Amino acid sequence: MTAKLGILGVGHLASYVVAGLRNAGDGREIVLSPRNRQRGQILVSEQGCERASSNQEVLNRTKLVLLSVRPHQLEELLMPLDFTKEHLVISCVAGVSFERLQTLVGEAKVVRTLPLACAEVGQGAVPLFPAQSQAQALLEQLGQLIVLDTEEQFELASVAACMNGWMFRFFDELADWYADQGLERDKARELVLHACSGAAALASSKPEQTLKHLSDSIATEGTYTKLGLDLLEMQQAFNPWIDACSNVEKALKA
Repeated sequence: MTAKLGILGVGHLASYVVAGLRNAGDGREIVLSPRNRQRGQILVSEQGCERASSNQEVLNRTKLVLLSVRPHQLEELLMPLDFTKEHLVISCVAGVSFERLQTLVGEAKVVRTLPLACAEVGQGAVPLFPAQSQAQALLEQLGQLIVLDTEEQFELASVAACMNGWMFRFFDELADWYADQGLERDKARELVLHACSGAAALASSKPEQTLKHLSDSIATEGTYTKLGLDLLEMQQAFNPWIDACSNVEKALKA
């Protein structure tokens, strides 16, 4: 029998996790905490969830619990609650360590994850630490599950959760350029999105090749691809992306 899922914290992350599960055909009972009544009502009416009258009722009715609140809300939320050793808490709270989470939930088992917004359509990276079979069975429906060996590795992988937002802005800039040159805006959008998703799909199909090798095999001497790539490298266009990753990593550690 599929375990019921309880959700503490009904925000954006909970919304796309629930949508991702439903889109994957997961019809399990999902019980929501009462916080954020408006969003909760949408999940009740559109995704077949149930809303509990209190956070403790969520724990009383479920043993598998998704924790998706902001870090500063965590202690106030968890301290009054009674967890048991039968609870498995799947934390989606960025920057809060395994040790700290374990202190707050007592005997309950804890794992950490951080699905991306694209989990709604079953795509993207889904990092997990540590390995845990029940959590893996749930989360692998949301994208490519990546089980990490250490919490340090998990913190690095958490930086990827920010990349969707950065990439959308990058795609938008490219689509705007095409539109400014006269391409219809909807076609500009489709051109950019499918060019990028196609590159990712090709790379995924060739795990034996490095990403740089794939780039070099396309951007050969005399090609227009090489002409554009040379300009990007001359202007060090990739450096700000690395700097952004480093800034997020430092903030997570802090």
